[in-house]
Amino acid sequence: MLNQSKILVLYEVSSQKVVLGEVLSAGRADALSMWRAAPEERGPLNIPGFRLSLFDADGREIAGKAVSMLTADAFLGGLRNAS
Repeated sequence: MLNQSKILVLYEVSSQKVVLGEVLSAGRADALSMWRAAPEERGPLNIPGFRLSLFDADGREIAGKAVSMLTADAFLGGLRNAS
């Protein structure tokens, strides 16, 4: 059975979320492994910034974390290289 989990790369300001891209499995790495490997930014959770949100096969958000611009760009760069 194919795992359909995915990661959304977001920029969050106040209560608004802008979706920058979607990441699915890449080669041997699944979405969960990629999400766990991404370094998390420390600091207050209410500041604007880049986020990774992990969604399960049913489309529910199951985890999220704040990330740096470089980490978000690395995920989005993987999207560009895969297409």
